[in-house]
Amino acid sequence: MSKLLIWPARPLERIYKDTPPSRVGEPLRLSCLRNEYEGCMFGLRAEVNVEKVRLQVSDLKSEVGTISSHNVQAHFVGSIPLAFNSPAPLEELERKAPCEVPDPILEAEEMDLQAGVTQPCYLRVYVPSEAEPGEYEGFVKAEAPGVEARLKVEVRVHPLTLPRRRSLYVTNWFSVEDIARVHGVELYSDDFWVVFGRWVKFMAEYGQNVFWVPLDTVRVYASEEGYRFDFSIFDDYVETLLKNGAELIEITHVAGFKRWGGREIELRSFKVIQGEGSFKSEPGERVLPHMLKALETHLREKGWLERTVIHVADEPTEDGIEEWRRVSRIVKEHAPQLRRIDAVETTGFDDDLEIWVPTLHHYDQWLEEYEEARRRGRELWFYTCLNPQGRYPNRFIDFPLIKTRILHWINMAYGLRGFLHWGYNWWYGNPFKDLNPNLPPGDTHIVYPGREGPLPSLRLEAMRDGLEDYELFKLLEEEILFVKRELGGKALKLPFERRALELCRKAMPSITGYIRDPRKLIELREEVINEIQEVRKQPLALLITEPPEWKPLTWGPLMVLVRGVCEEGTEVEVNGKPVPVEDGYFATYAFPGSKGEITVKLKKNGFEKVILRRFQIVE
Repeated sequence: MSKLLIWPARPLERIYKDTPPSRVGEPLRLSCLRNEYEGCMFGLRAEVNVEKVRLQVSDLKSEVGTISSHNVQAHFVGSIPLAFNSPAPLEELERKAPCEVPDPILEAEEMDLQAGVTQPCYLRVYVPSEAEPGEYEGFVKAEAPGVEARLKVEVRVHPLTLPRRRSLYVTNWFSVEDIARVHGVELYSDDFWVVFGRWVKFMAEYGQNVFWVPLDTVRVYASEEGYRFDFSIFDDYVETLLKNGAELIEITHVAGFKRWGGREIELRSFKVIQGEGSFKSEPGERVLPHMLKALETHLREKGWLERTVIHVADEPTEDGIEEWRRVSRIVKEHAPQLRRIDAVETTGFDDDLEIWVPTLHHYDQWLEEYEEARRRGRELWFYTCLNPQGRYPNRFIDFPLIKTRILHWINMAYGLRGFLHWGYNWWYGNPFKDLNPNLPPGDTHIVYPGREGPLPSLRLEAMRDGLEDYELFKLLEEEILFVKRELGGKALKLPFERRALELCRKAMPSITGYIRDPRKLIELREEVINEIQEVRKQPLALLITEPPEWKPLTWGPLMVLVRGVCEEGTEVEVNGKPVPVEDGYFATYAFPGSKGEITVKLKKNGFEKVILRRFQIVE
C-alpha cells in the first residue's frame, strides 16, 4: 500500500473521516454544460502521519481546447461534530449521531493527515461559456514533502450553455450584525461596505438574487412636522445589493406576533433621533404610516419600487390571520404600490398578500387552497426552516445532499416561483464546533465565516446545483417552444413543452416521493441534457402522451394515447405500427412493451429520429 491514497466519490456522495478508500485508481468524473459549476468530493488517506499536505489542480485539456486551472478548485473539507440528529426516520438520515459530518469547504492551503483517518476534500469545476464541447482530462494532486498522489479528473462538456439569468427568486435571510462582527468592522462603516459587497457578490454567485434590507437602515428624526426620514444608509445598502447581483429588494417585517401561533400582533417600534442627538423609542402606530409613505415615494424616485417587496409579520397562523390582515391593510393604505410578501402558516389571505410563501409541508398538505390562490393571481413561493422534517427534503447537515439539491426540482415540478430560507449565517457559538441545540443541525446556517468573506458548505454547493438544474429544465422548455413555432399549426395548440415538467416529475412524483439515489438523479439530469440536444434534430417532431411518462401505469390492461406533430412528409411508426400524418399531426393509441416502452420512429429525406418513452408498470 502506498503512503498516500486518493480516490473519488460520486456526485452528491459524502466522504467522511472514517470512509475507507474505495475506487482507488478510478477517475473523478463530472458532466457539465458551459457556464455551469459542478463538483464532487474525493478522499485522502495516509498510512502514516503526513504533515503539510497541499492540493494542486491542473488545466483540463481536450482535443479541442483547455479549461484553465483557474476554473478548477480543490479544497479540504471540515467536519462538524453532531451530537443529535434532525427529527426524521433513521433511513432519511445520512448518519446517526454522534458523528462528524463533512460540511464547510475550507480555505486552508495545507492540512496535516493523521494515519488511518480519511481527509474529506472537494473539487469544483466551472466551465466557461466559451469552452468547446468535448471530453476534458486533468488531475488533482495531493503532495507533501516526500509523498504525492494524483487523481485523474474527467469532465464531459456538452454543447449547451446554461443561461446567465436566474429564473427563480431565491432568498436566504442573513445577519448583517454577524457579518460585521466576524470581520471586526463597525456596522455600516466604510469598511463594512467593502466586506458586505464581498458577501453579496458571493451570495449572488451561488444563485441568490433576493436580499433583505433591515427597516432600521432608514433613520428616523423628530422634526417640527412630525418625522424626517434619512435614506442614506438604506441607499448605500441597496446600491451594494444591486451592484452585486440583486434582482429583488426585500424589506424586513413591520410587525411581529407576541408569540408564535398566537393572535396578538404588534407593530415594531422605532428609535427616533431627537434634536439633541439622543434616541427615543416610539411605537409603530405613530411612526409607521409616515415611514411607509416616505419609503414608497423614495423607492419610486430611485426607480426601485417595482423590484421591492415588503414583509408584514412572519408566519401568521389560522389563529392570527385576522390581526395579520389588519396590519397588512395598514401597509396597503400607506404604501399602495408596494407588494407584500410573507412566510405563512395558513391560507385565506385573499387580496391582502401578493406573494404567498408557505412552508413546503403545508404547501403539500393544503395544495388545493394554495393553487386556488394562484389561479386568482397570487404568486407562490415556498420556504424551509426547522420545518419540514421527517421524509420531506430540507438542507439539514445530517440529511443526504440530494435532499438539498432536489429542493429546486420542487420549484420546477410545482411551478413555485421562489424559495426562502431563514438561516444563512445565524451562527450559534463557534460554527465549526457548535450547533444550536434547539434547532435541527444546520438549520441556522449554510455558510461559514472565512478570512475575507463567507466560506461555502457542501450543502450550498448542492443548492447551487439544484438551481442550475432548474435552469436546465427551463432550457428544455425553450427548445420545445422554438420547435413549436417552427412547426406552427397544431403544434401551437398542444402543451408539448410540458415534457420538461414530465422529466422533472420522474424524480418527484410527489413532494415526499422523490428519488433518494443520487446516481438516479444524475442519470435523469443526463436524460434532460440529451433531450435538449435532440429536440432540433431532423426531422422536427414533438410528442405528448396521456398519461405522461412520470405516472406509473397499472395493468388493467394498458393503453397510452400518443399524439404528436412533425414536418409534412414525415413517415411515423408507433411501436412498429404505421400512423397517418395529416397537416403535420398524428395520433394513435399504443400498448407499452414488456419493459413499458413506447417507441416512435420518424423518417424524412434520409433523416431518422427515434423518440422513446418508458413507463413504470405496476402489476
